[in-house]
Amino acid sequence: MTPTPAAHRRRPRARGGRGILIGLALLAIAAQGVVIAGAGWAVANPRVVADRVTVLTTELDPVVADYAVMAGIGEEGVDLLHASLTAIVPAEDFDEYCSSDEPGIGVLGCYTLDDGRIYLYDVENPDLAALEPVVAAHEMLHAAWDRLTATEQDALAPLLEEAFAALGPDHELVERIAAYEAQDARSRIPELYAIVGSEIVAVPAALEEHYARYFADRSASAALTAQVNAVFADLEARLTALSDELEALGVRIDAEQAAYDVDAAALEVEITTFNARAAEPGGYTSQSVFLRDRDALVARQQELDARLQATNALVAQYNALLEELDALNAEADDLNRSINGELVPIEERDGVEAPTGG
Repeated sequence: MTPTPAAHRRRPRARGGRGILIGLALLAIAAQGVVIAGAGWAVANPRVVADRVTVLTTELDPVVADYAVMAGIGEEGVDLLHASLTAIVPAEDFDEYCSSDEPGIGVLGCYTLDDGRIYLYDVENPDLAALEPVVAAHEMLHAAWDRLTATEQDALAPLLEEAFAALGPDHELVERIAAYEAQDARSRIPELYAIVGSEIVAVPAALEEHYARYFADRSASAALTAQVNAVFADLEARLTALSDELEALGVRIDAEQAAYDVDAAALEVEITTFNARAAEPGGYTSQSVFLRDRDALVARQQELDARLQATNALVAQYNALLEELDALNAEADDLNRSINGELVPIEERDGVEAPTGG
């Protein structure tokens, strides 16, 4: 009999998919130098006049106007977008207007204090069409904060902290606010003001009343946020489920390969012993005993061959799932790039390799 062939390993290394979404979680919308000391009405009045002149003498980008409608922004909020000369900037030019040195954060818009301008990153991915109106609402609120007096800002701070605390320690906003504070410890309240107002559904009544100055229907912006979050949540769930399935299948293949190797090695020893006995004169004195031993070894060989084919079928299934994972990772890549985010490298894991033989 021919000895059972050793298992050869040919399956490629597999890449895990869960790490990719780290880059998806932190969508930062920067307000550059966001802490502003509010001025008294005597100083603020010229700003009001300048805003009105800008609104009356310039045209609001119709796409920005559409964003305002989608996000439920009211008349005063639209005037702020208009007075801030809100511009949608192509990806290749965006860093000239808005920047962030924090790795892993995708900056999607900014309100610049030196000239009171709003710039929005041009998100071209159709799956994220709901994102830009939310960014517009966020930056509009930075413009609103810029125009509040110090007294008004101080009165809003505890309401913002109350709304933030109500979200709980596991809410994704906790990580986002921490990222903002890591860049500028003074940014906490202004960022809460913009994020809570544009993304969070339930806020204290007094805070809701304040936001009503700028929104005709603030729930529209919050609903768009939920729509965008659902895109990322769905992708994360698919990546996690597929990664878990691959991990479990890999463990199963490893176990079956190990058992196959042990049994194949044992069978090879017994085949060698059988062949030596059969070749030795007088090794078998009974034809029936010879046939019994040979048939038993043949049956075990056939059983091992069946196991080998079954394991190879699992490997084929694994590799098909791996291709699906690669496609999902490519989708995650596209989403990261469309939100101006830096990709987090996908960690490699050792792949399970297929036994082959005849």
